[in-house]
Amino acid sequence: MFKLITKIQRPSLTATSRILIPPEATRIAGSFNPAFLQFRPQSSDTSPKEETFAALFRNCKFTQMGDPEGATVVGKIYHVVDNDLYIDFGHKFPCVCERPRDKREKYVRGAEVLLKIKSLELSQKFLGYDKDLTLLEADCDLIGLKN
Repeated sequence: MFKLITKIQRPSLTATSRILIPPEATRIAGSFNPAFLQFRPQSSDTSPKEETFAALFRNCKFTQMGDPEGATVVGKIYHVVDNDLYIDFGHKFPCVCERPRDKREKYVRGAEVLLKIKSLELSQKFLGYDKDLTLLEADCDLIGLKN
């Protein structure tokens, strides 16, 4: 059974509330306990099921997408420098493509374009280094404007 408490007395303040608390909570001293018990989960059945990392990784959208190399994706031009277009397509690094000769005026900042992914990260061994050096950009072919 639950006991109905309508008034809680504290030394420095008085608050009126209507909360139902179990009788064992009234035996424990302290004014925090009734409030804590009110917001406590009632059963362990409502707690979310914990999944393993392998299951989460297997079921994530990024993994289900598969190998993106060779895929055609939509990107957005976020920066233009002379004839270079800096395009964000949602992966780790953006790509840099040359502005095409036809319809140059349509390739402006904010325009959406179609890209074919060749490599998600340009990294090679340069000048005899033993380790790969990344250029912090992806390698893509610009197909054209998204219609």
